[in-house]
Amino acid sequence: MTKNEYLKQLNQHLKHVSKEDRQDVLAEYETHFISGQEDGKSEEEIARELGNPKQLARELNATLAVESAKSQGGSKNIGKAILAVMGLSLLNFFIVLVPAFFLLMILVGLVAIGITLLMFPVFLIVKAANPEHGPVEHGDIYITIASIGLLMMLIVVLILAVKWIGILFIKYLKWNIHVVKGSASA
Repeated sequence: MTKNEYLKQLNQHLKHVSKEDRQDVLAEYETHFISGQEDGKSEEEIARELGNPKQLARELNATLAVESAKSQGGSKNIGKAILAVMGLSLLNFFIVLVPAFFLLMILVGLVAIGITLLMFPVFLIVKAANPEHGPVEHGDIYITIASIGLLMMLIVVLILAVKWIGILFIKYLKWNIHVVKGSASA
């Protein structure tokens, strides 16, 4: 594969990469070809040493997506990073999917508990408004106040959990990319 073919394939597979980053990456790999030719290597040898441009583009896409998620945050960027890292290999798909699903289920569970706690005040209002359900007792009021207190604590826990899960998952994705790159170069 010649230098132009290699760079063309690399450019085609660099998805969702900004124009500036794409130009930087292509310039860097063009520099690899130039320095390799100065060392007396052919373009085919250099291309073979650099590896498959499609796999290289996947790794670069994943690395840039994780960096974007780290710097900008947000569930959209983290989602893009997860998908980019999952695209590195079939095995990696499952290695990333299982923890992502597990963490998502924890968050869904916390939200479900919050919704359940939110129902206690609603039930108290319904009971107070409808005399058929009997009078509002002190125990009903205490349970409602306790559920509101638990709900407020849960909201704080949920906000912190989302923040820290995002941070930890980005670190996990960076580690995963490092492992995949290490196994690809070995």
